[in-house]
Amino acid sequence: MGTPRSHKRQRQHEPSTLMSLGDDMLAEILRRLPSLPSLARATFACPRLRNVASSPVANHIISPAPLLGYFISVVGGDIPSFHRALIRSDHDVAAIVRRGDFHLAGLEDYEWRLMDCRHGLLLLTSDRSMAVFDPVSSSRLRIPHCLNMSNSGSKSSFHCLLPACDDTTSFRVLCLESTGGGRVCPHVYNSCKGEWFSHSPAPKSIRPPRRGDQHMFQHYLPMLAGGRIYWRTSSAEMLTLLDVGSMEFSHVPIPDKLGRYSSYALGDTDDGTICIVDVSTRISYRLQVRVWFLMGSSWGQEWRVDASHLLADDRISVAKVCNVTAGVVLLSTGYKNKALRYIAFSLKDALRGGTTKLADFFTSAGWVQPYFMAWPRPSLKAAGSTENASTCQSEQEAAAGSNNKKQV
Repeated sequence: MGTPRSHKRQRQHEPSTLMSLGDDMLAEILRRLPSLPSLARATFACPRLRNVASSPVANHIISPAPLLGYFISVVGGDIPSFHRALIRSDHDVAAIVRRGDFHLAGLEDYEWRLMDCRHGLLLLTSDRSMAVFDPVSSSRLRIPHCLNMSNSGSKSSFHCLLPACDDTTSFRVLCLESTGGGRVCPHVYNSCKGEWFSHSPAPKSIRPPRRGDQHMFQHYLPMLAGGRIYWRTSSAEMLTLLDVGSMEFSHVPIPDKLGRYSSYALGDTDDGTICIVDVSTRISYRLQVRVWFLMGSSWGQEWRVDASHLLADDRISVAKVCNVTAGVVLLSTGYKNKALRYIAFSLKDALRGGTTKLADFFTSAGWVQPYFMAWPRPSLKAAGSTENASTCQSEQEAAAGSNNKKQV
């Protein structure tokens, strides 16, 4: 039978648990994890780890956002489908996809259409409302349609996700309204305020993006890179530019060797450099990729890459650049068996002489968007008002599988 002193000595030598550590020490442990998927998987263990990883204590945790796959918005209002990226076997990535809702089973209450896929979130719209969905945490926030749009002759609009100005845990939604008078009116939804804000219309010299179904005119849809929105104009030499910080419109030239009907897309590299990627198959059915980088206010040297080996022995006559995001290039390479083939590769690897396919799949129709896992993930908790709170299906309810539907 031990003495009181021996009991005290035994308690002093009891090992500490992970949850007994302070937030600074937990942040240091999370910072030493090998990848972003392993960090995200660790935060699934309990709410405290998730809060520490998302707090200012750990705001310097920086890890490249991995490409998990592609979402395809199918024509006709069906739920968007998901294709996994061709990446090496990663148990953490597999756990993220298995735990999340990448097949969007939680969105079957409406006919949702995919508008954008950015910052780890999906922007969807239906006839009743809009929604921002996080497939990793299966959480959703419903937001109203922009009611500030002019009711007189408004023809169409373009929506995309924007990061918040200062807070990495919030987001914004940009709506570019194309009015019947040929004007462009920007509207911005701020998740912190839970409100839409309208900005001054563009000058009359700024023409709106080409109208039409997004699936048919993806080649002409606005492109987001470096905090700016670009879209093609009727001129072959110019692009229209909207700086989403100042909400100012202007025109920028394109490289001289690009024609009006060139199959190019503007995007950014993995370090945020704005670039233009063009593709051609005119020389013996070989897949030739051309790249320009924005240097100040002009486009720098043209780089050429032969990516024919991505197609194996297939010979194609038509190829288009569909998307360039975080250094990942998505190409469509024509139809086969009534389905359109999509191929993705790393731009950095291609410029170094070795192109490895990151995706290779077929789809009959749709608008394809890459999905990168983001950290910290923007919060989908509604703004503080009672009205907005009723529109939010919180992350805790999603994790618990709550069947109580909130009224919108």
